Amino acid sequence: MSSVREKWNSRYADKSGELSSVPVALQLGWPLLRPGSVLDLASGDGGSAVFLARQGFAVTAVDIAEEGLKRLDACAQAEQLSIRTVQFDLDATDSLAGLGQYDNIVINRFRPTPALFLCLPALLHEQGRLMLNSFNLQQHKDKGFSERFCLKPQEYLGLSADLSLQYYRSEQRDGDFMDEYLFIKT
Repeated sequence: MSSVREKWNSRYADKSGELSSVPVALQLGWPLLRPGSVLDLASGDGGSAVFLARQGFAVTAVDIAEEGLKRLDACAQAEQLSIRTVQFDLDATDSLAGLGQYDNIVINRFRPTPALFLCLPALLHEQGRLMLNSFNLQQHKDKGFSERFCLKPQEYLGLSADLSLQYYRSEQRDGDFMDEYLFIKT
């Protein structure tokens, strides 16, 4: 088992109570998603996945930590929500092909590698949405959050010719410094 997987499994195994909070950007931005299916990458214990399923989306949640996905499964079962969970390491981009295609992809509080980001258009239907929201470098400067997990300014702009930028924002929300992107597959 990888050390990253062990770290996250330990974190979720020791956690009780509610799932992770839903980022404000997703709470405000979900109406911009297409109706239908959502692939929630780096879903953790699924706070965002549950939120989106409550809005009527068919959700597939992917994470490295099976303990987080177990928490998500328990919550989904208790609320009678249908959420598919898949455990694998997102650094193994070859595993993505088996997931199929979606109307939307959401990524919250996770910095995709360029290799992963370039695989995402293939997972979207035409006109599909990619909503990405994560910590930026100001989070590192002000709060000591690890720099390697922080988005660089405009990091994903122009990276894929298959994605058309709808908006990019760099904001402070609830005390955190975040970058937000919305792309449409063209």
